[in-house]
Amino acid sequence: MQLAPTKQRIGTLDLLRGLSLFGILLVNLLAFNFPVNYVSLREFLEHPTDLQMEKYLTIFVQGSFYPLFAGLFGYGLQMQMNKSKELGESFIGYGSKRLSFLLLIGLLHAFFIWYGDILTTYAVLGFGLLFLLKLRPIFQLLIATILFGICSLTVTVLFYISSQFISDSSEYTDVAGVAQSIEAYRYGGVIEIFFQRLNDLSLQYSIMMWISAFFTILPFMLVGAAASQWRLIERAGELKKLWFVLCIIGLSLGLYLKNLIYHEPTSIFYEGIGQVIGAPILTVGYVSLIVLLGLIPWVQIITKPIQAAGRMSLTTYLMQSVIQSILFYGFGFGLYGKLSLLHLFYIALAIYAIQLVFSMIWFKYFKQGPVEALWKSVTYGKRFEK
Repeated sequence: MQLAPTKQRIGTLDLLRGLSLFGILLVNLLAFNFPVNYVSLREFLEHPTDLQMEKYLTIFVQGSFYPLFAGLFGYGLQMQMNKSKELGESFIGYGSKRLSFLLLIGLLHAFFIWYGDILTTYAVLGFGLLFLLKLRPIFQLLIATILFGICSLTVTVLFYISSQFISDSSEYTDVAGVAQSIEAYRYGGVIEIFFQRLNDLSLQYSIMMWISAFFTILPFMLVGAAASQWRLIERAGELKKLWFVLCIIGLSLGLYLKNLIYHEPTSIFYEGIGQVIGAPILTVGYVSLIVLLGLIPWVQIITKPIQAAGRMSLTTYLMQSVIQSILFYGFGFGLYGKLSLLHLFYIALAIYAIQLVFSMIWFKYFKQGPVEALWKSVTYGKRFEK
């Protein structure tokens, strides 16, 4: 088997990473600007334009990009595993080093920059994934299906029961928590913000979160690993019919399920169904559409900047958090809670545009992103490559 990846495969994978990072940026901007741990975003918004923007974000973005990023994580890890196997090397040692470094970066990111960090979760789940990479792809897909099936069934039942007792999601509002968040993040200094971040982090890293991650993130890592073994992106040209069917089903069913909440806006049941089941299905539609578009030569050409950002995905992700911290927290511009969703969307476009330009310039001089180069150096003992 030829190990060297094709240009199309590299371009499509990086395009998927780059687009997923824009989706993650849109979602993270909400948490950087609003106390979403303590109040439903819908309850915090008043202006009709904001409510309309929230609807679009909920339907098209919320919950549909973390499965994509998780799938790409599994895809990449499986590729590295396959390469090590062909070279007759054990991947467990190298993989453990890579994940240990990712865990360290994630913890630093979570404690000192952004409580909503995903790197720590990916690293922890990645250690378990290492031992599942040796399985045949059909078994990886089977395990993923079972885990996601258990999650879907459990969520459906729990949200239905909850909807019988709680008719309005606004009942979850923590007024004191909202006030405390605004006081700390908008007006506080480094110390006040650090302790508020610890408080939010304790909610983020609860036992329930880890249980949820096992059933909602690990399955998509396994799907990505299985797709990597089947070389679904490399073989996209010969599998166009499969990708087309997945695109139609994913987009139509995903959008339908995510729209349910707007038939009954206060329904906890519909909200849960849309986010836990509808969002990942929509992800399948997005991935399929991008893979199909990636077969068109001119699409590969005009999306080079997005591919560049995806090529340094770890650097891009961390850079987004640093920029948002400066914009919204008290030690920077203190914009926390002040901006409308429309303004946040414009900010997202500006941040992403800057990152695209930065990525293109960076790769004129270097082969890897700065954090990626450090990651490789720690894992393989290789020096920074220009």
